[in-house]
Amino acid sequence: MKLLTIGVGRKGSELSSLLAKKGVKVNRIPLFRCYAVTNSLDDLKSIKLSQKNKFWLLAGNDKVDVRSILNEILSRYEIHEGSLIITSLEDEFGVMTAVEFGKRLMDYSEDPVIGLGIVPPFERISPSELKQRIRKFKDAVRVLMLTEESRIDQNLIESLNIIARVGEIDLKKRVAGEVVIDTSDVFNALMCEGFSVLGFAKRSLPISWLYKILLRRESELVAVRTQRMVEMIDEALQNLSVKGDVETAKSALIVFAGNPNEITMDGMFSCIERIEKLNDSIIVRYGDYPIPRSPFISVVLLLAGITRFKI
Repeated sequence: MKLLTIGVGRKGSELSSLLAKKGVKVNRIPLFRCYAVTNSLDDLKSIKLSQKNKFWLLAGNDKVDVRSILNEILSRYEIHEGSLIITSLEDEFGVMTAVEFGKRLMDYSEDPVIGLGIVPPFERISPSELKQRIRKFKDAVRVLMLTEESRIDQNLIESLNIIARVGEIDLKKRVAGEVVIDTSDVFNALMCEGFSVLGFAKRSLPISWLYKILLRRESELVAVRTQRMVEMIDEALQNLSVKGDVETAKSALIVFAGNPNEITMDGMFSCIERIEKLNDSIIVRYGDYPIPRSPFISVVLLLAGITRFKI
């Protein structure tokens, strides 16, 4: 899933820059096409992106005009399957500009527009102001994901990388997953009222020959792999990008990525049962992205339709 990625304001631009550096590539093509927009010359200088991908924007009191920047970006020969707009909800300029980008992109294209809002510590913004900015951002995009400022780390980058890989075919590896999913599964999972959060867990894998010595029966090996997957989904539920009331989630997507030998259908169905216990009406989609010979296995849990924070 190739995403036009626009970071707005300092925090949004920094995350866009991080995705440009650490974002995944498939068939040598980066899945995140990253840009930065800021109203600060100092921030513009510090953002580690190509000069042609950084833009300075003059903002009025309550209005910005992003048309010239967007026309410049869209005039470049790049294929996108969706857009990702990133900003801090603490940044008034960032939210105002991200909203304008969202509205324009929704008008320009039928491709999904995803907002990623960075939530500051609650002592730095009033609950009413935060709620107002979340609502304003959500109205300008089709999907709104949230992450706490303190959660902008390698786990978030890996989560976004796995989500972006969905639907991509690596021409070298030529390996299909146990359950093949595509970009429509991601967007269908996300298309809910409220906001979405990401959960993540990752484990290192034992050396294969050590496995065979310790576990001589195939049934034992399957059981260990299944148990690991269940433990990982429980860990992902505790390791969310923002503390949302997950019991209110309306939709979920589970994606395991890593060595295909370590991903079992028994494990997948057990993980689905775990998530279905959150509430009676949640719809769970699932799949995997195989990475042959990977020494790791990861899981991303996407929960959508959450309506309130958990303090």
